Amino acid sequence: MSTDQQSSPEDQTLKMVNVRRANFKSFWDKYSDKPDTNSMMLNHSAEELESSDRADILASLPLLHNKDVVDIGAGIGRFTTVLAETARWVLSTDFIDSFIQKNQERNSHLGNINYQVGDAVGLKMESSSVDLVFTNWLMMYLSDEETVEFIFNCMRWLRGNGVVHLRESCSEPSTGRSKAKSMHDAANANPTHYRFSSLYINLLRAIRYRDMDNKLWRFNVKWSCSVPTYIKRSNNWRQVHWLAEKVPAEDGAKETPFNELVDLLKNTWQKKQEAWDAKLDDEKYVWSEKIFSTALTSLPSNSTFYLYSPRTISPFCHINAHSLAEKFNANVWNTEIVPEFYRTSLTKSNNLKDQRVRFGWNESLYDSVSYWHQKDALFDVFVATEFLSTSDDDTVRQVPNIMSTGAKFFTLEPVDEVNEEEMKNRLQNLGFSLKSFTDVTDQAIEAQEQYFKDHEQLRDEKVIHKNWVLIEMSVAH
Repeated sequence: MSTDQQSSPEDQTLKMVNVRRANFKSFWDKYSDKPDTNSMMLNHSAEELESSDRADILASLPLLHNKDVVDIGAGIGRFTTVLAETARWVLSTDFIDSFIQKNQERNSHLGNINYQVGDAVGLKMESSSVDLVFTNWLMMYLSDEETVEFIFNCMRWLRGNGVVHLRESCSEPSTGRSKAKSMHDAANANPTHYRFSSLYINLLRAIRYRDMDNKLWRFNVKWSCSVPTYIKRSNNWRQVHWLAEKVPAEDGAKETPFNELVDLLKNTWQKKQEAWDAKLDDEKYVWSEKIFSTALTSLPSNSTFYLYSPRTISPFCHINAHSLAEKFNANVWNTEIVPEFYRTSLTKSNNLKDQRVRFGWNESLYDSVSYWHQKDALFDVFVATEFLSTSDDDTVRQVPNIMSTGAKFFTLEPVDEVNEEEMKNRLQNLGFSLKSFTDVTDQAIEAQEQYFKDHEQLRDEKVIHKNWVLIEMSVAH
């Protein structure tokens, strides 16, 4: 009997993990003699991207005054420098010795940085010892088991209300499909794991961690969005980052077992995303276009649109952001709240390459509005599906905070009864004036029927036989 046959499943798993880590070490050792920006970003054109990419990432972080930070996978310290300029203390780590040496050299003028050479998964830190765990391209170099272990470690290292920043290449390398820019070659296969963006959101949301004091914690995932520089410079919407805050778990929550999370990451969530990709990646058009086209006719060009489609009533009830960008030459932000649909939206963006269109994921519309309000953003047009039927009154009242004076509001709503007076009264109580109220039930049902006929992969999907109304409103003065 061979040694492998005699060994336990745990031993075989450990052996596979060790081989994988050795492969990654070998992969990065190829660049250890040239610790520069190009090798950090595995991109021959990295110098063109580096400063704006770094600015995008740093601008997304909370204030770090009097905060303690660990920069994991820090490389030559392109982020360590700026983190240490504002934070109280920074631990900068990487598993390539020459990278850390370069890091120390470039940051020798800063006295609040400690350095450590070592693997991210094996990093030893005290529980509740930092306020920010910062990573930039890390988990794609970890196995599924290591990824889950690392997220548990992040939870353990963070203090209450501390945050973790993650940034990964999702579905493809940072260079996209460009062989000219990539530093990979045929002789040196890339061992990186380019996971779906939805998998990271699901993992962060699913984990429940019990600390030494028997207190249960979870992550509040504050947002997910593409890194703007890679959209502008590389037409790549799949450079994605996330910010998540450690908060007390909800009442009745239970600790999530390690093996359960690994199985979800490796199998359940992966298969679920693939199923939605098969249904939505080849979407030719969106059925709601035929409804909105009657109302969206006199909007100003060169404006900014905010779109919201919770897709609660149907995954196929949403808005065509690319069509609106083209028709009105508008810059469009579209909020998704379902991780799998967010991933399919990024795929569509990567295929169509319209830089006027951006997608973000938030837990709720309220979170998205708060995100943009903190950035002092203002939009000119609000277009939604199921806005009033899925949002509580407080959320509806918050939306004008991110809309310019005189902004236009449109929403397509499924309703039990077509009652204009009832809708008018509700909107008045929420601070809005009803400008138009149109029963579009027949058009909506007909549009859905045609949509499913036109998409072979959706022939078994069901039409939503509800009453549908198209509403235009404005902020009351």
